[in-house]
Amino acid sequence: MLIPRVLLLVVLTVISLTLAAIKQRPFARELWKPHHWLVLTHLFFFPAVIAAGVIWANPVTNPTIPHHAIETGRRFLDLLSYASIASCVWWVWRMRGFRWFATSLLLLAEVPVFCGLFIAGMSVAGDWL
Repeated sequence: MLIPRVLLLVVLTVISLTLAAIKQRPFARELWKPHHWLVLTHLFFFPAVIAAGVIWANPVTNPTIPHHAIETGRRFLDLLSYASIASCVWWVWRMRGFRWFATSLLLLAEVPVFCGLFIAGMSVAGDWL
């Protein structure tokens, strides 16, 4: 039986997040500050990616779509992927004292973002699986 890679990544990340929470105890040691809840704003990359996939969608049946619109969509998706990675790096750097926990949390948050980038990329390119 073949386990999908995304499911395996989610399971390993949840295990890592649980172990980090037990070992580092960011909430019990008062390392977690109120502004650290803003790390969850990283999840706003998912609707941004989906919106980009909808805006720059390339319907295969319509050959009148200009080529520059496809390139603009691809560049915007590239920008969102780099911004998402930069956001992860910034939040991990910001959370001193419990970076293992932060890394695990942001890896878990990156899974839906990169799945959305995969789907939006197919939408913009017009090449579906």
